[in-house]
Amino acid sequence: MRIRRSLVLLVAMCLAAAALVTMAPPSGADHGGPFHDGDTALMYANIMTGDGAAGSHLDGWLNEHNSDTGFTQIGGFLLYHRPFDCPFGETDCLITHIGYCTEADADAVPFHYNPYYEISIDPRLSYLTWKYGFDFYLDNYQNGDAIIPMAATQALVWAWFSDPETGSTVFSDVAGGFDDPFNWDGLSPSAHTDTSPRVGFHSNEPSPHQWTGTDQELLDGATQAVYDLAVEATEKAGPWTLGQGVGATGVVLTGANGPIEGEIVTFDDGSDDEINFVTDANGFAAWPAGATLATAEGPAGTYETPGDTSDGEEGQNIIITIGEDLVVSINDPAPTTTTTTTTTTSTTTTTVVPTTTTTTVPPVVEPPESESPPTTTAPGVTTTTAAPTTTTLVVEAPEQTTTTTVVAAPAPDVAPPANPQIAAPTFTG
Repeated sequence: MRIRRSLVLLVAMCLAAAALVTMAPPSGADHGGPFHDGDTALMYANIMTGDGAAGSHLDGWLNEHNSDTGFTQIGGFLLYHRPFDCPFGETDCLITHIGYCTEADADAVPFHYNPYYEISIDPRLSYLTWKYGFDFYLDNYQNGDAIIPMAATQALVWAWFSDPETGSTVFSDVAGGFDDPFNWDGLSPSAHTDTSPRVGFHSNEPSPHQWTGTDQELLDGATQAVYDLAVEATEKAGPWTLGQGVGATGVVLTGANGPIEGEIVTFDDGSDDEINFVTDANGFAAWPAGATLATAEGPAGTYETPGDTSDGEEGQNIIITIGEDLVVSINDPAPTTTTTTTTTTSTTTTTVVPTTTTTTVPPVVEPPESESPPTTTAPGVTTTTAAPTTTTLVVEAPEQTTTTTVVAAPAPDVAPPANPQIAAPTFTG
């Protein structure tokens, strides 16, 4: 993401920031309210540093993208969503999201409310831009753990959306098979001082202050994460469904490509305490005793803005993916299982070879042409032909029964994770 800077823009930023600089971002925003076609959102930037969101990106280059210009902020950035029922000038009703750039060759224009409209998107990107949205950012930005996955998510948005849809060449011009993120496993990124063509993340800028490792560790980690998140996104591509399991012993979380492993299902037993289980390799989480409702969060709709300002200034396309709650009741019907009984009848046919007895008859003497042939029976000679006898025996095989027995999966032994309380971020650098 490149942020456009000008004197006029800085003045506008200062004026707009007055209403935002003291506002604490609300938690749970990525699934905290409906998003409708035409809803507007404003891209935030720190007026002193230009950062779109502290601790959400690295400053550098990816492959040869923008190789002839200054560094790019590669990662997510903050957006303030104004629902239709939120009066202009009010800040308490704004909802905070993380956005990602879908137009690599354009500059982002902050502090303008732009309309967003629902689009169809690669389900892998729907998952990534939801998973590594505002909730993830809020939980991980302070210790620097948000930087690598959010930078890798932005890289994959460019690879799977921007390049094929807008004609950018962040990945599409990379040679040696490295235009495909699935070939990045174990890739050592080029140094920024290497001659072109370079591949991977590289930079001559210092790492964000939230990062506790070395500069090279950040670049290595982000480059490897491009492959890791490509695999993760394929396994967890949306849409997701949460359903009652076989025998109603638990619930099953499923995505477009099969069971979803490693996601939290929250069970409600009527108490004030949440009961959290993590889905196993089969997407299964068992019903705890007394629980009546199960809830999991998953990716829902994706919305995009063309990013242009109201006065016609061209800006960068940006997407937001909204989450949704998937809910199952203990009383929901379990999937039916079919037990099939098959009866097979075998038929055996036995053929008895016919017996034929023949006596020899003397040759017949042709009479002269003038005489009619006499009818003569040779004395003492008898010709007997026994009628063939065929016997068919049908033996009926005993009835065979096949029974299918389904055994319910046992409940995973997973302890509830902690629920830390993290202070809301301030964006000062």
